[in-house]
Amino acid sequence: MRNIFDQYSQPENRLTHALMVSLDSDRWLLNNFVRWVAGKNMRRQKLVVREQSLPGDESDLSEEEIQRRGLPDGCITDGDGWGLLIESKFSAKPSADQLRRHLRTARRRGIEDVSLLLITVHAAPSRLPDKVIVRQWWEVYAWLCKHAGHSHWARRCLEYMQVAEMKEAEAGYLQKGRLTVFSGIPFGRDEPYSYGQAKRLLKLLREDLCLDKRLSKQLGADLIAPGRPAITGREHSSVWDFIPITHAYRAKNHTQYVHLTLTIREDCVAAYVTVPNGIKPRLRSKLLGSNPREFESLIQTVTTNMVKSLKGVEGFVLEVVVIQRHFLSQRSSGVVDCELRFDGRTALPKASRYRGRVKSQPQWVKAAYDALAHRQSNLEFRIGCLFPYDTCPTTCDKAIVRAISDVWLACAPIVQGVKE
Repeated sequence: MRNIFDQYSQPENRLTHALMVSLDSDRWLLNNFVRWVAGKNMRRQKLVVREQSLPGDESDLSEEEIQRRGLPDGCITDGDGWGLLIESKFSAKPSADQLRRHLRTARRRGIEDVSLLLITVHAAPSRLPDKVIVRQWWEVYAWLCKHAGHSHWARRCLEYMQVAEMKEAEAGYLQKGRLTVFSGIPFGRDEPYSYGQAKRLLKLLREDLCLDKRLSKQLGADLIAPGRPAITGREHSSVWDFIPITHAYRAKNHTQYVHLTLTIREDCVAAYVTVPNGIKPRLRSKLLGSNPREFESLIQTVTTNMVKSLKGVEGFVLEVVVIQRHFLSQRSSGVVDCELRFDGRTALPKASRYRGRVKSQPQWVKAAYDALAHRQSNLEFRIGCLFPYDTCPTTCDKAIVRAISDVWLACAPIVQGVKE
């Protein structure tokens, strides 16, 4: 079914239409928007919301005629000489000359006290005319998030922006920039997992994680390096990406060096430090230590670090994973031959206060050591944490970004231990 906001052919016009309809339909939201942008507290009853037109224009102009006349994408006026023009940019970059023309035209129409709001995904021109206010589309999204609890129309506009970002990115229309911001992962009982939404959230989540300078300083993470060239997984129930480590300069790809892995699944979000099969044998030996006890001590240290760092986060599950795979081709995702998964807290001694309700069972970490120390196949080692949607409320909040960073930082002994 066609969305009620899909009234135009151009994506920027559809976005502006969604915003203007939402503002016009909710006067409380409209007044807050004007206050946020222009710093004015207007009488909401007086405000008139117009799309693709100025006072005096016909109301049924075609999209082609609007383009020919060079009208602003939106206009909010009080009918008494004050007005806020809105110009939206999505793929095209904003032009200072176009903004000046809009302001001059509005003044000729009797709007003497006029400002112009430029909403864009690009950087604004360095020299802007007076009375021009710049907001990024993601800032508008963040503003709508703040009011979604009180406004049905704010929620509708948010949902439309999320879908628009997915569609336009897949269509290649949104090459750079973003429309939304990461505000948590909504998957769970009320919203089932979907590939497009997961892919969008993964991109935003990774971008936010790359703003945490602690990852660079303490782990040597390369926060400006790209992750996977393409996020695949449409036929599966998860999407994943990674952040490389800067001292992996000799590695041709991420399968040859330790890296930070981020996965959004249908039931949880997961963060791991991954030691791939292709790591150099001497670095794997450094990870294992000289005997099983050294490896067990390393797992205990990292596990205790994670529990301490996640104080205040409910429902998380620590995880140590050893996976054996074989591959049918270079492009195949791999066939799992064996998978050992256990909570790292099973390696803690019985007297440890960091086990919680998890019982001690040190045989699991010994099994992991034996498999890695006597490797005869393609083996990958991971240690990290799962944050299930059903048991971990933090996943619904932006605070999950900090929690994931803290998990990776808790694994510093492993990252530092396998440095060149």
